[in-house]
Amino acid sequence: MKLYAFNLGMPLLWLPPKLLLIMKISCILIFITLTQISAKTIAQKITLEKHNAHLEEILLDIKTQSGYTFLLKNLDTELPRITVSLKNSDIKNALNQVLKNTSIQFKIVEKNILLTKKNLTILDNIENKITGLISKIDVKGRVIDTLGSPLIGAIVGVKGTNKYTRTNDNGEFSLNGVNENDILTITYIGYKTQEFKATSRVSIVMIADISLLNEIQIVTTGYQTLPRERATGSFTTLDEKTLSRNVGTNILDRLDGIASGLVFNKGLAGTNNSKLSIHGRSTLFSNPEPLVVLDGFPYDGTIDQINPADIETITLLKDAAASSIWGVRSGNGVIVITTKKGTRNKKLSIGVVSTYTSADKPDLYYLPQMSSSQFINLEQTLFNNGFYNAQITEPYLPISDAIEIFNKTRLGLLSPSDSSLQIDRLKSNDFRADLSKYAYRRKSQQQYALNFSGGSIYHKFYLSGGYDKTLESKQSDSYDRITLNASNTFNFFNERLEISSDINFISSKTGTSSDNYTAFSPYDKLADEYNNHLAVTSFSTLRKSYVDTVSNGKLLDWHYRPLDELNANSTNSLNQYRIKAGFNIKIVRGLSLIANYQFLNEVTNGNRTSDLNSFYTRDLINKFSAVSNNTVTRIIPFGDYLSILKGQRSSKIIRAQLNYTKQLATEHEINLLGGYEGSDTRNQIGSQPYYGYNRETLSDANGTIDPTRFYKLYYGSGSASISTTSSSVMNVDINQSFFANGSYGFRNRYILSGSIRRDESNLFGVETNQKGIPLWSGGIAWNINKEGFYKVNWLPNLKLRMTYGLNGNFDRSTSAYLATRSVARLNSWGSRYAIITNPSNPDLRWEKIKTWNIGIDFASKNDRVTGSFDIYRKNSKDLIGNSPIAYQSGVSQYRGNSANLLTKGFDLVLNSINLEGDVQWLTSFLLNYNLDKVTKYEVKQSSNALLVPQNFNNPLEGYPYHAIFSFPYAGLNGDGKPQGYLNGVITSEISKILNVFDTGLIKYHGTASPKFFGSFINTFLYKQFELSINMTYKLGYYFRRTNVFNGSNYGSAANPNFQISGFDERWKKGGDELTTRVPALSYPANIQQGEFYLNSSDLIEKGDHIRLQDIRFSYDVGKRALSTLSIKRASLFFYARNIGIAWRANRLNIDPDYGSTVLPLPLSCSFGVNLSL
Repeated sequence: MKLYAFNLGMPLLWLPPKLLLIMKISCILIFITLTQISAKTIAQKITLEKHNAHLEEILLDIKTQSGYTFLLKNLDTELPRITVSLKNSDIKNALNQVLKNTSIQFKIVEKNILLTKKNLTILDNIENKITGLISKIDVKGRVIDTLGSPLIGAIVGVKGTNKYTRTNDNGEFSLNGVNENDILTITYIGYKTQEFKATSRVSIVMIADISLLNEIQIVTTGYQTLPRERATGSFTTLDEKTLSRNVGTNILDRLDGIASGLVFNKGLAGTNNSKLSIHGRSTLFSNPEPLVVLDGFPYDGTIDQINPADIETITLLKDAAASSIWGVRSGNGVIVITTKKGTRNKKLSIGVVSTYTSADKPDLYYLPQMSSSQFINLEQTLFNNGFYNAQITEPYLPISDAIEIFNKTRLGLLSPSDSSLQIDRLKSNDFRADLSKYAYRRKSQQQYALNFSGGSIYHKFYLSGGYDKTLESKQSDSYDRITLNASNTFNFFNERLEISSDINFISSKTGTSSDNYTAFSPYDKLADEYNNHLAVTSFSTLRKSYVDTVSNGKLLDWHYRPLDELNANSTNSLNQYRIKAGFNIKIVRGLSLIANYQFLNEVTNGNRTSDLNSFYTRDLINKFSAVSNNTVTRIIPFGDYLSILKGQRSSKIIRAQLNYTKQLATEHEINLLGGYEGSDTRNQIGSQPYYGYNRETLSDANGTIDPTRFYKLYYGSGSASISTTSSSVMNVDINQSFFANGSYGFRNRYILSGSIRRDESNLFGVETNQKGIPLWSGGIAWNINKEGFYKVNWLPNLKLRMTYGLNGNFDRSTSAYLATRSVARLNSWGSRYAIITNPSNPDLRWEKIKTWNIGIDFASKNDRVTGSFDIYRKNSKDLIGNSPIAYQSGVSQYRGNSANLLTKGFDLVLNSINLEGDVQWLTSFLLNYNLDKVTKYEVKQSSNALLVPQNFNNPLEGYPYHAIFSFPYAGLNGDGKPQGYLNGVITSEISKILNVFDTGLIKYHGTASPKFFGSFINTFLYKQFELSINMTYKLGYYFRRTNVFNGSNYGSAANPNFQISGFDERWKKGGDELTTRVPALSYPANIQQGEFYLNSSDLIEKGDHIRLQDIRFSYDVGKRALSTLSIKRASLFFYARNIGIAWRANRLNIDPDYGSTVLPLPLSCSFGVNLSL
């Protein structure tokens, strides 16, 4: 609708007679047509239900329902807000109700309604005179929530009048010419309406309605902050309260189970997997990680070092309209982290958070493992078959205690009775029990956070410090972190200039043990009954009987006692500082220039220090020693061993952008931004070993060692070199980008958005940079509930969104230039040479992800039920993949833009208020679906044997990237050998199934990634108590059991494999094939039969499960109890995590998130206090 302003005194314009005739005839025809069309419409009744709505919006609804056109004459007053309720009212009565408390009068002239300003009566003039005698004041203030955060766009008005305003980005407002006796009202979606008497300066704290727990109204993209109602993209926003459910030190871990569209990838096979994924997979071999944006800039530091206590909100950008503004780094989604910045016009506030966490020891009996008795029986069988003969022949090679006993018995050095006695003693030992007792402990974690925030009229600040100390479950592992933050924002020149700065510092230290306790026998003992540390024969050391007598004591003690090495740690330290500065200049109304610069520097130092008493140093010195005539010659002199791994990462980013916002009349809203961004990121890592190191003098003996010489080892006939040289690798990533983003809103009902970005990088090929193909997105949103025809009272909020766009991704490990790897040895002609690892590719370009997203947001009356539903489809093109190439090039294949992937899914979010009153019950339900399919891959499979175990290294077209395949299993034959199906016929000729590529011979089960996943959070509130329970689920996926005994998985004589199960269930004699499906123990091992059984359908399990993720219980201490302690707010809380699995599809008690190779995280319990001073 258009509102026409006119003046009756305007002179007539002269027009040619013929033109006037044509216009008259056209007007008559149009009039007749419109009369026929709208005759029934004019007679229609008016029905309206509006609360605090713009008069313009009400008039538009009346026009739609009645067909009348509104004309404005000399109406210079501001159109007010109106609350009105009409049902089947005629036009005249409807206008009387709408305009009764305004200064506007109307007159109906045929099919037009003329609106003019009312003429003041004598009573009106007297009232104005009296009102004028009352003193007027200018009201300025700020509207915040209970956490001190500003509420943007809150409505502040004078009660009983049409005078109102909205708060700005800092929550501030001003109303001029307000009577001292007036009552002001503040309203904000999700908060209870507040009223207060007008004063010159005021600060209002809004109390959240319960529905606020389910809906965030502001979203942040990293480039801009906008109301959710104006957003066309797909977002998930998590506020501070939601993020505080979890108490871990890693911010990303806190997102597990609470964010729609986000899944944590646990237990996936392969190396190119991200810890988490947003809307599934978008790449094959390139970077799978989502982009992390911290305070408006891509974060190139170590993400798990950010202190969660400093985080205010996290926003997930899930579709192209939300994330494409970030260009080639946005293909995997974007995680936008916003830290706390303080609050203007707020007194100093002090926050204190302290948490203590304790976790159980890991359950070492979870992983499949042969018992001591089973393993000794296996060793006996292998020993009798000569499996260890070669190992035994060399006196220094390691063998287990049982093999030592068997060998002595065979040589007659030990009687059968003594042998049996010693073997029985070994069978009673349990290495895992000793390991749990001496090497593990309960994990403990302490977290402390202190912050100061506040501000004046022209300044806001946030200062914080944090300290975290963790003693990990391994005795030697620990983690310490210190964080410091300072954020300041200043306003000058009547808020036309804003200057901000942020300084962040992180210092952490991690202690780790180099021993994973895997190269042992299940019957090894770590200590005797008096807790004396015992020497053992690790399969990576020398034989115990050999080191007992070697060199008659001339060498250093060569025994290995694992418990002596608990403190022989490696330490990794990290120091990072980030400095950000910027300004915002308001050039003219609606136009501002924003410029920001950030510098990040991160230095890591990894030190492995092994003193002279450590086994590593003693072994190193002895290994390169020689004894002649009772004289010991040592190539490596006495002293410690020190290995330094040093890395430095630096990042410089600058961005300048123009923001333009314009409100045209009351119908049109335009928001534009555009700018430039440049970045320079450098990552360097180097290592240096030091031998004979002296900590006091900081000297070393590297100069006495020739790194080019091969020194003879003390044992055997071998030789080895000793490297004393340093190594260093540096990566340089330089980018520049040009970007623009805009949105247009019409009548606050229809929103159009778009973005475009062009990226150039030194990682792309020359041709790609020259082409400069931009990434872009477009979106549309429709607030259906604001249409006049929408009459669904039980669903007053309904919004439809649709977006489409092009995102990008790139692979830092693939270069556009020729890449080679130097080889240390000489070729046949005695020359040094190099191997081509990647041929030059001037056309190398970024990966392109085309994304469709259609979504709907809804809310029922009084927000009893709110939620959203998004359906998406990602078509990834030009993915980095392996491509065949002519052999004349020197390589058989290379990595280039040659693969495609299709991903589709949906997200459903449902929030409900189930109970209100003294007892409140809230529910949040998340349901996500995701499935991908490789649609193009140029390198074809060569055999089933390569496809089935690790198809993710060479994906198969038409199937998911993490497809689970198996060999259909037909049980055992009469000899205990595994059988499969060849063309539908049962066969034991396994090679005919393994050595060909035929998908008809294998079975596709599904994907290793859950197709359905989500959570079900219930929150109960009673007075000052709150209880929250989070149930998570993953459905529609499979996993492969591993380490199952298959009759060939013996490992090696030097390192036998005992971490297997099914030993007692194996086939032993004829007829067993009727009761077991585990193959016989065959000797020598049949590798193909073993591989077939390991990858058979018998070992595929469904991963579906429902997990009790966590429980949080809190109590807010009453104000009366705190009144004498100068404490504004105090909350005590208890939090339990990793509680257990409520249901699982597999019957073997296997946790699908970890499989049978990784220990699940144990139950942890936390206690804490949160204070506001």
